[in-house]
Amino acid sequence: MKVAIAVTNGYVSGPGEGLAVQIYEINGNEYKIIEEYENPALNATAARGVHMLKSAIDKGVNAVIVAEMGPPGFRFLQRYNVKAYLGMGLDAKTALEKLIKNELLEITQPTHGERHGEHYH
Repeated sequence: MKVAIAVTNGYVSGPGEGLAVQIYEINGNEYKIIEEYENPALNATAARGVHMLKSAIDKGVNAVIVAEMGPPGFRFLQRYNVKAYLGMGLDAKTALEKLIKNELLEITQPTHGERHGEHYH
């Protein structure tokens, strides 16, 4: 399985905010980083998270780990049948270990509204 994580300083970030995107290959209980690149969302002006998610899907990922997910990104992932998991507050290593153990919450609806900052609780 291939997983993309939006990261800032080693911690899981939002798809539109993370400074970098890390791609990991998971085999059983093992994982290894296979690529890291600057998040293309940083240069986008609208629906920034979608730019990160598209870059990851173009690299063949099956899942993403992010700190949050807005409606545009959520709809985009649904079209490609890619799962998203919530890793808010975790470093990338912990998030991957929790994913392997099936301990990460799957994102089944957007975590906030159309404009960032309008959170639903």
